[in-house]
Amino acid sequence: MLLGSCSDWLDVNPVTEIRESKLYSSEEGYKEALNGVYILLGKKELYGKTVSMYIPEMIVHTWTVPTEATDPTGYYLSKFDYANSNVEPAIDDMWSSYYTAIAQINDILKNINSSGVSFNNGNKELIEGECYGLRAFLHLDLLRLFGPIPNNATGAAKCIPYVTEFTTDATKLTSSTYDEVVKGIESDLNKSEEFLGTSDPVITTTSCLDVSSSSSASTISDPWQYYRQLRFNYFAALATKARFYYWTGQPDKAVEYAKKVVAATDKSGNKEFTLCDEAYFSANADANLNMKVEHVFGVYNSHFLDDVYAPYYAKRNHVFTQDSKYVATCYESSLYPDDIRNKGTRYWANSQDTNSPEKSFHYYKYINNGSNYGRYTVPCIRLSEMYFIIFEDETIDAMMSYFKTWRLSRGLDSSIDNTLTTSSAVLNRMEKEWRKEFMGEGQMFYFYKKHAYEALTWPTTITLPSLNSYIIPIPKSQTSFE
Repeated sequence: MLLGSCSDWLDVNPVTEIRESKLYSSEEGYKEALNGVYILLGKKELYGKTVSMYIPEMIVHTWTVPTEATDPTGYYLSKFDYANSNVEPAIDDMWSSYYTAIAQINDILKNINSSGVSFNNGNKELIEGECYGLRAFLHLDLLRLFGPIPNNATGAAKCIPYVTEFTTDATKLTSSTYDEVVKGIESDLNKSEEFLGTSDPVITTTSCLDVSSSSSASTISDPWQYYRQLRFNYFAALATKARFYYWTGQPDKAVEYAKKVVAATDKSGNKEFTLCDEAYFSANADANLNMKVEHVFGVYNSHFLDDVYAPYYAKRNHVFTQDSKYVATCYESSLYPDDIRNKGTRYWANSQDTNSPEKSFHYYKYINNGSNYGRYTVPCIRLSEMYFIIFEDETIDAMMSYFKTWRLSRGLDSSIDNTLTTSSAVLNRMEKEWRKEFMGEGQMFYFYKKHAYEALTWPTTITLPSLNSYIIPIPKSQTSFE
């Protein structure tokens, strides 16, 4: 299933088919196949680095532009030069990694209703719900990366492939229209919500979302169902719907689903997600800077320390850094010194290399705090994104109570509320807040693209060559195949 180019999608041989037949001969085989999808998503080629903290973040200049010698790919991404010989392979790897994961999902769905395997503990419905949700989630991110600016989208225009079959038929692997992609995402999310709404332990048990052997052994009989934050759970389906409707310009539905996630509780009435605040960081020994308690869905990268943190965050002359004066500007530190995301040296600090007298500015969102909780985990959807969708898509009067709740959680006062009297004022404020909140998570790129900003406003004003700079080109391995 490893896709180096689109022709590889058709590489099915007798050995592959024999292995597939054996894999899908038992419930454990289906579990292993789905586990394999999550491993792929956590790798550095996808959410373990590239999609979360590298390609989108380099494009919008979250990090200091590296030198060509230090990181030529990041250097040319920052210049929006997607045709550069260093950038093209990175984009191709990201594209093929996405469709590798989608192919494995489709293979699971192809077999699960025809293999005659007997499942226990509702796992058949759980696997189907996760697969449909993941397929929609991944295609939505492909649409956000490679598709048009939403307001400029033409329904009949070719977009990206929406692949729903594990097939050797080349005609089913070509690009779909924008309308077909949107329809496919919504259809898969509806299926995911339906399946997970009756099978997900976060719905069917009385335990909290972050269930583990120590917290819920009495209510969950299958340990494979633990740790739902690291799997595409029921609330991830709702949150992805909110993101989808926000992206495609359906504000009423976006707000509806975002509010469902914000208000989510388990069967005992316990809040599934809570906003991080100063009390959480001060009193909780397991507190981690990627705000694990807010993760609606995240991925685990077992090689994160060696493959990502050490080379990109920790070493001398590391790539993922920024000038301290720009960081102060970003967080409006003179106005909000108690912002929990920039208080003291919690997230950003000068650190001296043990082999050098020089100091460098390091970002600690993904540092290991010594606890297993949240270690090597990268968020894909966080609770705060749901709040932000409400801020942008709800009426100003109706969103204000949510805005106050969120700002106070971040250690900010609510005096700014009086200035948010127009939609343009809200948007100007949200540009600042998306940047502060999701640094190192890739979300700022999507904000700029959705709202078609002609220039980046931080760390300095950078005018884009054109709005097409937000449309990452589909790799030649796909376009030549088509």
